[in-house]
Amino acid sequence: MEEVCYTREVALERAVEMESKSFQDYKTAYLKSDNMVARDLLKDLALDELKHKYTLEKAFFEETVFLHASGLAHGPDMKFSLLFEDRSLGKSSTEQDVFLHAIHEEKRALDFYRRMAEQCGGEPMESMFKRLAQDEEGHLFRLQDLYEKLYLKEM
Repeated sequence: MEEVCYTREVALERAVEMESKSFQDYKTAYLKSDNMVARDLLKDLALDELKHKYTLEKAFFEETVFLHASGLAHGPDMKFSLLFEDRSLGKSSTEQDVFLHAIHEEKRALDFYRRMAEQCGGEPMESMFKRLAQDEEGHLFRLQDLYEKLYLKEM
């Protein structure tokens, strides 16, 4: 990752784009999946990304945005983004491909929000970016946990 200092507006624009893409990815995955547990998780994550997008868009007009604790399950990062190659999505993508892509996207989002929080240290936007990073960390944990249950049963 390159070290970049974004203006407040550019950081928000990048984050909004990232959340929009995540929503579309989860929607696509939801429509492809036949597994009810996976569909429930994908729906929850897609709706969370819409909330994030709304929060970020609102931040364009407000100096400070207050976010409440998510209550999402967090656990250790199983480092799936290092263990498994990211798979670009296409018409022939499997549900497993979609999950791996989502794991990589969540890891990128987590890293982005952590960098933004660090670069905005002491500024009003710092707490919002930290909170969004916590949400993405919860998403990553939930995705990795379900991936392990669905695809790594034999291990």
